[in-house]
Amino acid sequence: MKSTVDQLAQRLGVELGAAAVITEQSVLASHIVDGMQPALVCFPAAAEQIAAALRVAAEAEAAVIPWGGGTAMQIGNRPRSLDVVMETGRLDRVIEHDGANLTATVQSGMTLMALQEVLARQKQILPFDPPFPARATIGGIVAANLNGPRRSCYGSVRDLVIGMKVSLASGEVIKAGGKVVKNVAGYDMCKLFVGSLGTLGILTEVTLRVAPIPETAATVVAAGALPKVLRFVDELSRSPLLPAAVALMNSRALGAGQNDWRAAIRCEGFAETVARHTNDALAMAQRVGLGAEILRDSADGQLWDRVRDFPLQTGRVVYRVTVARASVAESVRAIREWNGSEFQPAILSNPPTGTLWVAESERQTSPQRFADLLSLAPRCGGHAIIFAAPDDTKKNIDVWGPPPPTLALMREMKNQFDPTGLLNPGRFVGGL
Repeated sequence: MKSTVDQLAQRLGVELGAAAVITEQSVLASHIVDGMQPALVCFPAAAEQIAAALRVAAEAEAAVIPWGGGTAMQIGNRPRSLDVVMETGRLDRVIEHDGANLTATVQSGMTLMALQEVLARQKQILPFDPPFPARATIGGIVAANLNGPRRSCYGSVRDLVIGMKVSLASGEVIKAGGKVVKNVAGYDMCKLFVGSLGTLGILTEVTLRVAPIPETAATVVAAGALPKVLRFVDELSRSPLLPAAVALMNSRALGAGQNDWRAAIRCEGFAETVARHTNDALAMAQRVGLGAEILRDSADGQLWDRVRDFPLQTGRVVYRVTVARASVAESVRAIREWNGSEFQPAILSNPPTGTLWVAESERQTSPQRFADLLSLAPRCGGHAIIFAAPDDTKKNIDVWGPPPPTLALMREMKNQFDPTGLLNPGRFVGGL
């Protein structure tokens, strides 16, 4: 950084107002990223202020890390440097809710829970399932590409984002997509920013597809030995049923001490549809010799809250293994066979998307664990990463694994949008 902290704070104060630029120690300590403390924290109140602050930071060559609700800050490599944290929490308004066309445009600092409360007034929801929705912001969810268990039913974050505004590192503001579902002619720039982890720009506004609130919901939970549970999940995938979410998990994923496995099938929609799904799923479980029960209301919600929050548990190392859907059973069996006194992970899978989450205590993990997963994933048509981890675990390791063949293209994109490498430096794939 070319400027002193006081000089940078003064220049940012001119753009944002002195009260929006904080150097107080308690605030800095609450914004530590992987063990690194910023020199100052900014709280811009408008998209224009974010653009202005980025211009000032670029001139000072100050490294900037965006911060929404702080729920996903364990994701990615340790930053190479950190000077400024850019808080987006004051950008928290709904700009437009077009209920007739099932779209909503919101500022990026609005929390998912707050947006759901607004949409509920017109009996609509945003079908995102990121961890900790009371704190997770729309911008953070999109930047981190936080898909949840209902992805296979409603679509991914990339599918549900149809427009956005972004402030680039230079302070330039760009717009991608639009406010209607069929709006793309040429390159869909929205997909470039979804999942970029704030390394290409800071999202200030997002337009999203929403959906009607389901009339009712229920979950069938089948429990027993792993071979039978895997057979149940396989039969479900071959059936005409279309559940909203499917989760396969061992007892440790639910904080229990038993050794059995569970498959949870969430059904939502019209009452007749849910009744058909639950009845058929119960009959299917009985045919393969599993005990099963139906969860409704609070019990149903509590189960899916645990499934939803699993990837970003604090104090744990969480691996994400993405494989071909046909290889989910093989992958689960392989990881289970590694179990021993020194490796007893919590395992949770979303079979329709081919995603497995493996979590263990920071005290129990070892570099060999990641190496084993990196070896397993390609054999099953996929890849593995350390999705979230305490900062000590990330030292001297690339959490994204070996660089992908597209790294050169990704590096060129980074150079185009952030040529001096000041946005979230080093945290993305290949140290971008």
